[in-house]
Amino acid sequence: MQTVKKTVCPLDCPDSCAMLATVKDNRVVSLAGDSDHPYTRGVICRKMRRFPERLSGQERLLYPQVRVGAKGEGRFARIGWDEAWQRLVEGLQHITANHGPEAIMPFCYAGNMGMVNRFAGFPFFHRLGCTRIRQTICSVAASGAWKLGCGSVGGSPPEIAAESSLIVAWGINIRVTNMHFWSYVSRARKAGAKLLVIDPYRTDTARHADEYLPVKPGGDSGLALGILRILIEQKRLDQQFIDEQTSGFRRLADYLQSVPLEYFEEQSGLGRRDMERLAGLLAEQPRTFFRIGVGLTRNSRGGMAVRAITALAAALGLYDGQPGRGVLLFSGAFGGDPAALQHPELLRGEPRTVNMIHLGRALTAAAPPIHGLIVYNANPASVAPDGTTVRRGLARDDLFTVVHEQVMTPTARYADLLLPATTFLENRDVYRSYGHFFLGIADQVVQPAGETISNFDLFQTLARKMGYDDPVFKQSVDERIRSFLETIDELEGGALPDDFRDGCTVESVRGRQRGSGFTRTGTSYRFVNDDDPALPPHACLLAGSEFDHPDLVSRFPLQLITPPIDRLLNSTFGERYRQESGTVLIHPLDAQQRGVVDGATVAVHNFRGRIERRAVVTEATQPGLVVAEGIYWQVTERAGAINDLVSQQCSDVGGGALFHEARVDVEAMS
Repeated sequence: MQTVKKTVCPLDCPDSCAMLATVKDNRVVSLAGDSDHPYTRGVICRKMRRFPERLSGQERLLYPQVRVGAKGEGRFARIGWDEAWQRLVEGLQHITANHGPEAIMPFCYAGNMGMVNRFAGFPFFHRLGCTRIRQTICSVAASGAWKLGCGSVGGSPPEIAAESSLIVAWGINIRVTNMHFWSYVSRARKAGAKLLVIDPYRTDTARHADEYLPVKPGGDSGLALGILRILIEQKRLDQQFIDEQTSGFRRLADYLQSVPLEYFEEQSGLGRRDMERLAGLLAEQPRTFFRIGVGLTRNSRGGMAVRAITALAAALGLYDGQPGRGVLLFSGAFGGDPAALQHPELLRGEPRTVNMIHLGRALTAAAPPIHGLIVYNANPASVAPDGTTVRRGLARDDLFTVVHEQVMTPTARYADLLLPATTFLENRDVYRSYGHFFLGIADQVVQPAGETISNFDLFQTLARKMGYDDPVFKQSVDERIRSFLETIDELEGGALPDDFRDGCTVESVRGRQRGSGFTRTGTSYRFVNDDDPALPPHACLLAGSEFDHPDLVSRFPLQLITPPIDRLLNSTFGERYRQESGTVLIHPLDAQQRGVVDGATVAVHNFRGRIERRAVVTEATQPGLVVAEGIYWQVTERAGAINDLVSQQCSDVGGGALFHEARVDVEAMS
């Protein structure tokens, strides 16, 4: 007999899809979109339609294992949980006794976006007193920059775009990374709207657009500010919104008018004619919606790009909540106090903090050294910058590495102790989206396979075995969920969903408020923010730390960006493509200069590493720019991994990663 159960996708994606799992004999036989969900509307991506293959496939890790080969070889022997707990507890106690708790470090992120299981380890890590990590690898530059101008005001509801006459997809490949937003694009276009895509290369979304502008990688702030400068000169702004709901505009305008337009052209890679035409288009189409992507912030000027684009949007009055007008980066649909999940009150003293994008440096050069690493919800051997250095650190014989994982990832191959993790279908959690305005609560769909346990159960049990008797380590999943929901102000009337029922969906009160937070609360968009003396007070032009570095430009003449691909979610699902290292898009002029032919294997290299990919010679990219889509797992040591080429430098805001700013060259393989 088959049953259908509701659940929610746990992956790091703005769509946070509501799904229906068809179950037979404790086995998920299919996953589909929930047609009753206001945003998902019955459609999910092909990645998740195939998720049952991971759930019950041969790749699944089902039992605790201990390493029996060299680190990185991936050779393990099965052990029981009693032995696994003993090895884990004794290993942590040995490190703590001999080197202190700061010699242990966690590495975790958003491999599971369920609020309980994502932050499940934090109370334990705080109580242990180990080195803390700053979770910066994805969106910190985007969120930090948004707050500089918008404060606590969230993005516009995505459905507003359906009423727009112009939708600007700025640095986001909607059809790959935000597929449900495409339905609003389609509805708007059927009513006569135009879609404009701004991106360094011709993405799938750009191929379906009415117009595409190939901005330089890292040049988004130059384009946005150049357009704003032209609109100021033409006096074609929403002056009423500027006067009533913003502050600091005159100071920004004075700066922009002091900079020759040629500088904006140089940084953006687009000429005066394109800028003037786009300025006119924006002025003539008041029903404009900006959909901004996080990807455009993964460079040394990423935060500045968001500051510049939101400043342009504010000057156009797009935050006023009128029909078809809006700006969406993150929805900001639900707040909530992270302390209810992380319990920082368990901290004793101030342990050192490491930026997670500096994992390679931490494992190879930290003083005092890191002797223990606990990994969950992450695959740092593939996703962390400067992967060559990361793997060198993971290969240390004196590093005790514990990995809690579903399949044998590249990181898992370096584990001393490998622990089997449940999937989202085997545990209970609460999910909030950053692309729409609905929160979902999902119960366990099937019983855990083999001897797998959830992140939550792992750390609750480990804490008790370490002798920690704090009340938080006695909480159940439901108690942890309730404690978090009680801190969320955006639930209707402050009420909690009845008994956390299976498949419950709750809309944020913000989702029904069409006007922006500036309109409702009387707060102001800040064109100028002097709060942090380390940051420029307003959006401005900056040089790229690697793209504009004279020495690197001369040695490595090509720019590299590493955007997503539709078959992977970051590095998740890499087990499906173990023998593939991916492609690299190269312009015909660059290919001809290097003797590269379409379909040939090429080496992409810089002073950090060398990787191999299959060349796709195409005019979809610009001369001087190569594009490597997708974080494929390392096939061989020679083939390398794409993030081997990326630096451990930080973005201009928040300390984020520079995945889209590396200098490289390409060689034809003999």
